[in-house]
Parts: sequence; C-alpha cells; structure tokens
Amino acid sequence: MNERQREELLEKVHRTGTTVGRSIPETVEFDGDRIPLCEVFFELAGRDSLSGEDEKRLNELLCNLRRERLRLVQRIERGDIDHTRGKEIVRIILELDRAINAFESLAEPGLEEQIRRQQIASAQELVDLMRSFGLR
Repeated sequence: MNERQREELLEKVHRTGTTVGRSIPETVEFDGDRIPLCEVFFELAGRDSLSGEDEKRLNELLCNLRRERLRLVQRIERGDIDHTRGKEIVRIILELDRAINAFESLAEPGLEEQIRRQQIASAQELVDLMRSFGLR
C-alpha cells in the first residue's frame, strides 16, 4: 500500500458520521473470546436500568472495543498491509465505531432518568435552602 492509499484509509476512519447506516457486528473476538455483540446489546437495552454488574460488563466491553479499534487503526498507520486488507480493516473499524456508539448510549441515562435526577437535585437544593433559614 502506498502512502496516498494509507492516508485515504485513515481519513475514512477519522471522518465523522461514517457509522450512519452501519450495523453492530454480530460477533467480535477479543483475545480468543468470541463475544455476541448484538445479543449483548439487545439484552442490556431491554432492561429498565443497568445493575452494577451490568455497568461493569458494559464498561469492560467498551474498553475492549476501543482497544481493538486502536489496534486496527495502528495496523493501517504502520502501512504493513496491502490496500485490499486495509479496506477490509476500515470496514471492521467502522462497525466497531457503530458498536461503541450503541453501547455508549446504554451507559447514558435516558430522558426520564435525567428528569428524575434533576428533580431530586432541585428538591435537595430547596431542603438545603430551608435548613439555612432554620426551617425543617
């Protein structure tokens, strides 16, 4: 692969919006372990809230996805692969990006939870204000 081809592939990897229309890979392999990404995503997405164990599992998965993405980007950066393999790696990276985006959305609280947290914070501020005036 020549320098121009390598730069074009890296540009595709770093371009924003390239995950639109892409789907989460069915499975991904980390250190010899095969993870059924779609199955895990739908399992976690179907829950009303994530337990501590679910959050730990989600964070570990995100860490592994990011690590694998970085490893693949570095392969392209080194340029020690042919252009055809480079294009295949870019496709995989974009699918990993889609998976990362999807799993990150699970880690963020939903709108209802955000509103609930704001209401609790507002109520706590009111209680603190009342206490500052000596009211109980």
